[in-house]
Amino acid sequence: QLRDRVVCVGFPIGGDSVSFTSGVVSRIELQEYAQASAELLAIQIDAAINAGNSGGPVLSDDGENEGCIGVAFQGLDGQDAESIGYVIPVQVLRHFLDAVALRGHFQGVPDLGVRWQELDND
Repeated sequence: QLRDRVVCVGFPIGGDSVSFTSGVVSRIELQEYAQASAELLAIQIDAAINAGNSGGPVLSDDGENEGCIGVAFQGLDGQDAESIGYVIPVQVLRHFLDAVALRGHFQGVPDLGVRWQELDND
């Protein structure tokens, strides 16, 4: 949920010991995933995600729903914003891993091919 506390775990910038960076969930929305060629759920956080802890687990630290909420990644292509990291949620990872376990490879995400556009009547 928005404003939940999270902790990212990893070895940023080639450190020799594990690092913990904390932040909060600041946005939950659909984002374009280049690997899947689809818009899938993504979580934006304000924890520092740098080379090294990108790809590490992101843990919930809200005291109520503790556990892994996903995997951290540094950012989206073409964005130069600072102090913004993203999380690939467990649900998206599970879809990928289940497909690989079942078929030996990932074929992508199904798409109905339906497009929509809002209409305004002014």
